[in-house]
Amino acid sequence: MGGPPSPNVLNGQYAFVLSGFDPAGNNPMAIVGSITADGLGHITGGSVDVNDNQIISSSNGALAGSYTLDSNFRGVITLTSAVGSVTHPLAIAFTLKTDGTFGDLIDADANNFVLSGTMQKQDATAFSLAKLAGDFAFELDSRAPSQNSVLGRFTLGQAGTSTNIVFDASNSGVGTSGPLSGGPLAVTFTASGPNGSGRGIFTVIDSSNQTANFVYYVIGAGNFLAMETDPTGGAAQTIYTAVASKQTTPFSATTVNTPASVFALTGFDTLSPNDIVAVGLLQIMNSNTASLRWDTDDVGTIFSQTLAGQTVTFDSSTGRGTITITGGAAIGLFDSAVFYLTDSGKGFLVDATAGASNRALAGRLQAQAGSGSFAATALSGNTMLRASGLSLNDNGAFDGLVSGNVNNNVLTGTAVGDFRNLAGTSALNLSTNLIPGNLTIDASTGRGTLIFPSPGNTFTNTNVFYVIGPKQYVLIDETPPPNNAIPIEFHDPQ
Repeated sequence: MGGPPSPNVLNGQYAFVLSGFDPAGNNPMAIVGSITADGLGHITGGSVDVNDNQIISSSNGALAGSYTLDSNFRGVITLTSAVGSVTHPLAIAFTLKTDGTFGDLIDADANNFVLSGTMQKQDATAFSLAKLAGDFAFELDSRAPSQNSVLGRFTLGQAGTSTNIVFDASNSGVGTSGPLSGGPLAVTFTASGPNGSGRGIFTVIDSSNQTANFVYYVIGAGNFLAMETDPTGGAAQTIYTAVASKQTTPFSATTVNTPASVFALTGFDTLSPNDIVAVGLLQIMNSNTASLRWDTDDVGTIFSQTLAGQTVTFDSSTGRGTITITGGAAIGLFDSAVFYLTDSGKGFLVDATAGASNRALAGRLQAQAGSGSFAATALSGNTMLRASGLSLNDNGAFDGLVSGNVNNNVLTGTAVGDFRNLAGTSALNLSTNLIPGNLTIDASTGRGTLIFPSPGNTFTNTNVFYVIGPKQYVLIDETPPPNNAIPIEFHDPQ
């Protein structure tokens, strides 16, 4: 890549969020915060909040520490600041985009947390409620032992109060509720707004008048990250992490129409109990009809489906829509789903299936670019990837970089990365040559397969991917049993 990058590629303020499990009791946990990097290898400010099984810890004073950066734009952020009751100083391994704006993360310290997430460069000029005010859509997710996902939208005012609130909740193995609006629903940001790290707090009151508390970190005027901070015994018995993005309102009735959106969904199958992961394409025509193409791995049970003519509704006043698929839960997806758009082809999608067949599948919709001209070379070059599991049985966390070369529909190259799981396996800065894999791709849809032998040729490893755009795609492992399903892998442009 032309030699080691300068440390000043990581320069400025970065908001980050990680979620996963602690090793002590296999408990769910999350970390959210902001670091300030000086471009010279030092961490000179920021703050961090930790929720470890509803035990809350926060930094006291500005963060301090150091970071490294190698020729693959990978490194480790090491904090020297104490963070509440967390035993050892936090350290986070990362893979960074070459422009320094975005990174994939994994915990890399002696606490042995199994955590992964992302960081994104902050815009300090947006650290005020006046700049943040507007229409937002959001996604909240928790992990095992209870997998819940909540989508919604609200309008944030400059004084911190919110209006036009709508929620939909999905609970794996239980069902769904929503749309919830009016009544006691409230989202309230503190009037003081975010501080110099972009940090602030807000509360959410649900339809049963229960309050949940969150800490948030602003990325820019259009988005922020958040984490629930309710202690043990509080109203909420989950640990939610959240992402919120501004809606480009006002919407029209045709905003929902789009050539295609790629979705990447993770959920929890309570019958296993294991992760279920699905990737695919959603195309909505005439505001009320959808075609879907998807691939699912449900604990090694593989589904590959195409359906047209599915019913869609859309409310242009909120950006909320619904999709109905008859018998869809039995073929690897959902009987119904709710989505909230941030723009045409972009937003959040969640399982809205009633009853025990609900698996709380949730994730982002991303507008696809390049329809009709997709090629196997979409996997060429350097791509970042991350993976993490929602359930204790699929608890591995991974981040890394693949440097691929596609020639005659065969992928070769190298991979470097970091891996950790609750079984005690921890390998930082792994490096390996890729086993050559055979590629196929549909030029029209961007759906492709990557098939290669395992080490020792004991089985064939099958992966399915959907291209979002140049060097950006989502991928899942569809290798059948006896090999276990792996968590979803998100690939981002390098």
